[in-house]
Amino acid sequence: MVKLTDKKIKWAVEQVINKGESTELVAAIYGVSRRRIQQLEEYYVETWEYPMPDKKRRA
Repeated sequence: MVKLTDKKIKWAVEQVINKGESTELVAAIYGVSRRRIQQLEEYYVETWEYPMPDKKRRA
């Protein structure tokens, strides 16, 4: 499992939403599943906020 930082999440969402990159390509770059990128994109579209991981969780 790969830990996505706030910066990486923001970059990934921007690539998919603004630049039209495929979720498959962005997922391959960070070594996460396509579904995870789709979930991040969906959260952004619904709330207009970047999804940020809970800082209280284990790293």
